[in-house]
Amino acid sequence: MSRHVSTLQSREANAAAKVRECRGALGWAERTDKEQRASHQGGDHTWLLRLLILIAILAEAVTAYVAMEALVASQSLAVGLAMLAALTGVGMACLFANRRLSRLPVATPARIIEGIFVAVLTVLRYESLRIQGADFLTSVGAAMLAALISALALLGIEEVVVETRTFAIFLGELRLSWQQYRYAAAERNLARLQARIKAAAGKLQQHFLDFLLKTEGLPVEQALQRAAEFRAAVTDGKT
Repeated sequence: MSRHVSTLQSREANAAAKVRECRGALGWAERTDKEQRASHQGGDHTWLLRLLILIAILAEAVTAYVAMEALVASQSLAVGLAMLAALTGVGMACLFANRRLSRLPVATPARIIEGIFVAVLTVLRYESLRIQGADFLTSVGAAMLAALISALALLGIEEVVVETRTFAIFLGELRLSWQQYRYAAAERNLARLQARIKAAAGKLQQHFLDFLLKTEGLPVEQALQRAAEFRAAVTDGKT
């Protein structure tokens, strides 16, 4: 029983060291997360909302493909030009968002260029639909609808970038959650070991007390005192 207590105490020392290590890692993660949040100038919405940008890029590419489909010689070229147009629009939206995050105004000429970009694609969509045999009203309606989708996609990308946290902050949150979990798990493990040591020490004290009373024949008070001293010596690592 004494060796068992000693083994548990050794494991307790290792568990306590693990708790200190996890506490230090948790403190570092908390400081890093706090610093990143303090330096962030955008909104406080989760970074996961930026996954919506993929949908906006797809919408931009599809509407751009409509503009290119009947105007170029091959479908692969139409797809390539559509993707290029979509990435151009996304790039502009991200540049504008970056200026806003830097507390800089978006220049009026830049907004005009963005409007020209949408307008050119709208005209190309109209011409493409006309070439494919659509009537005037259908071509105009479809082109205007595609223009609305394109404009909303660009504005949506810009607002999502501005109003969400960065990927670094998102990773910092994941790291902080992981360190909190590790620290809590280490503390639970330490508490379990301490409870086992307490229970084992109690059994050891009771066995020693029985020995003193039955074998040594000591008075109860003296036996209790010596059993308590023996327990303290064992649990404190004394001889």
